Amino acid sequence: MKFGIIINRTMIDRKSSDPYGKLFSYLNEMEDLGYDMGWCGHHRFAETSAFGGETASEPSAPLTMLAPLIARTTTMQFCTNIMLVPSRHPLELAEEINTLNEMANNRFILGGGIGYKPDEFENCGWSFKSRAKRFEECLEILRLAMSGERFSWHGNHFTIDDVMIQPPPLRGQIPPLWIGAVSDPAMRRAGRLGDGWIISFAEHLVELAEKVKVYKGIAAEHGRPATLALMRDVHIAERRDQLDPHFLPNVIKVWQSYDDIGSKADRDPLAEEVMFGGKQVTLDEFAPNRAVVGNPDDCNKEMQRIKEIIDPEWFFITPTGVPDPEQQIRELRLFAKEVMPHFH
Repeated sequence: MKFGIIINRTMIDRKSSDPYGKLFSYLNEMEDLGYDMGWCGHHRFAETSAFGGETASEPSAPLTMLAPLIARTTTMQFCTNIMLVPSRHPLELAEEINTLNEMANNRFILGGGIGYKPDEFENCGWSFKSRAKRFEECLEILRLAMSGERFSWHGNHFTIDDVMIQPPPLRGQIPPLWIGAVSDPAMRRAGRLGDGWIISFAEHLVELAEKVKVYKGIAAEHGRPATLALMRDVHIAERRDQLDPHFLPNVIKVWQSYDDIGSKADRDPLAEEVMFGGKQVTLDEFAPNRAVVGNPDDCNKEMQRIKEIIDPEWFFITPTGVPDPEQQIRELRLFAKEVMPHFH
């Protein structure tokens, strides 16, 4: 299993003479600790964070932001999780991705999705309602364009005549295209068209087992790779009495905010009652199957269950319940020391 950590804009100090210095240091430390990937989201025109903070944590131009981060690392891979692919023209994306991956020595993975906020599309001249079908065309065009070969395309949403993207892919390697999916149709799209599925942190682990089986069957039917990248909220402390009492309220707040702005994830009945019915539960009642929480032994046990039930190739740590960057870093250090060696 490989491990990914968030690249968070809240670590940028816009008042400093070196605004990105802290973010550079963070990624260098995470790379030294053994983390395999840095991932970032993508939102346009959003001033607040999806992860509980008061400022935007997701960049509006993720490929541009990743370029200097890639240049200051050597082994870490990078992924967009997720990029709003149908809010951009696929030829522009192909040019930027090939350039970025040339800089990265093929360490970039495109994680894409259709999004859920109309303003991110309509304000740029793209139809929100047609984004799913346009996304599917974008994926096919991207593979052709990023190959560096001359091609044409005449579809329902794009017409392209006799073009060849520069630069060509480094050593002929086209980056994997992973698809973020929180609904059944989106999961099936990931199987048909993607190289991997980025799985929402809202998914219940036991219920996820059958979905993974369906996804892998669809991918096999279409001759596609079926990489699994599981997102999970993580909260770890040396002792259980050191766990943050605000963790669960923070998670509830963020999950509710996603629902309020149109991201309707598949949730199990208890999660629905907690999020939207006001049901009161303890962290011990809520966390199993939904998060990795506790002391190192607790976290190792839940990680073992994850491995046994769906065995993902990638584990993406989300900071939903731990919005403070300094607390995130402390917990990532402990997780790298006490948990990762058992699963890496």
